[in-house]
Amino acid sequence: MTAPAPKLVFSHFGIYCQDAELLTDFYTNVLGFAVSDQGEPRPGMKMRFMTRRPFEHHQLVVAGGREAGIPSTVNQIGFLTTGLAELRRIKALVEAEDGVSDIAMADHGSAWTLYFLDPNGNRISVSAETGWFVPPGINWPLDLDGTDADITAATEARCRAENGFLPRNQWRSRIETELSTSGAIASQATPKVDPIYPSDGEASVFRSEVGGAPPASPFPEIAMHQVGMDVTDLDAMVKFYTDGLGYAVTGRGRMDAIGATPASDYAWLTRDPEQIAQIVLRAGRGDDVPSSVNQITFRVESLADLRLFKDFALADERVSDFRAVHHGNSFSLYCDDPEGNTLEISYESEWYIPAPLAWPLVFDMSDAQLMASVEKTCRENGGFMMREEWKSRARGELIRSGRLEAEALVSHLYAEA
Repeated sequence: MTAPAPKLVFSHFGIYCQDAELLTDFYTNVLGFAVSDQGEPRPGMKMRFMTRRPFEHHQLVVAGGREAGIPSTVNQIGFLTTGLAELRRIKALVEAEDGVSDIAMADHGSAWTLYFLDPNGNRISVSAETGWFVPPGINWPLDLDGTDADITAATEARCRAENGFLPRNQWRSRIETELSTSGAIASQATPKVDPIYPSDGEASVFRSEVGGAPPASPFPEIAMHQVGMDVTDLDAMVKFYTDGLGYAVTGRGRMDAIGATPASDYAWLTRDPEQIAQIVLRAGRGDDVPSSVNQITFRVESLADLRLFKDFALADERVSDFRAVHHGNSFSLYCDDPEGNTLEISYESEWYIPAPLAWPLVFDMSDAQLMASVEKTCRENGGFMMREEWKSRARGELIRSGRLEAEALVSHLYAEA
């Protein structure tokens, strides 16, 4: 790709599952998400939109329709947590949970990570960062029964003996320079809104009971930060996400088995200098295994950027099943990557209406005509409000119910309104 990399910011991840109700229960009652919207766009495909981050209407989407016995191609849904103490607490929480399986621990040098499978077999990772960088792929044993001091000292000693070791802040400066030089860096920041706390009896902006106060045992202190997919052709997929979507490869190599996941070849990619990996690709998906990725969604900064991506998608033979819609909440382009994982490129509108709704997006209109047409559609639908009001109300409810993500872990994603 010779044109500048599109200005993309990772937004959210959707998966096909066998039982949307079961997974919704797990992600809301164990991991602390709130259901922002829900629906059944076609028979048998229940959709649940969930978030812990108020500037994202949904961080995670689960959609029914995956057949029993079909393995998940989700390599991981990755979260950050605050440190070893919280990692231990989360491990105890999931160990006590029915339906969770294949619990494993790993010291990756740059992070200490807990892995497990959710009740539908999708792998979850929860990581506490160490403050050091070593090339991805390292997989040392991790025993959380040790003291924080002993674990930290052992990890630091092993990291310093590795080729490529850097303190994390030095690695960040280096990758920021590389991303800036290549034109791949894009601002991650979204304005942070002041919370509006609902009054007694006032309707919630969420579609599930979030509660009026935090639970006795707090929800995990986590923030969603990466996703991973199993792929068939690792080289081809790396090429697509780098020369097509502007991602930088921060590491490639073989990693030892983690729990039931066998030793495999991996690639780690980012466009955010705060993250060693936003997207993880793992070789090993069978040719006959359908993708269980419902969507990988990226935001762009303007309708002009959305039009540029339309031109790119239509000209790239690796992209298939192009379709353009607006949801009222957003203007969205959908297409499939080379292995059938659905991409959504989205420009957020100023309005909110309940999801899931969709109408054709007509690009032969001017930007002003498009905006006026979509605003009219939104205002004619029940549940309409300005997007900033939805975010403010969502933030108030998430704070009051103890479901707000650990914002300090992703502070670079927020800017003052």
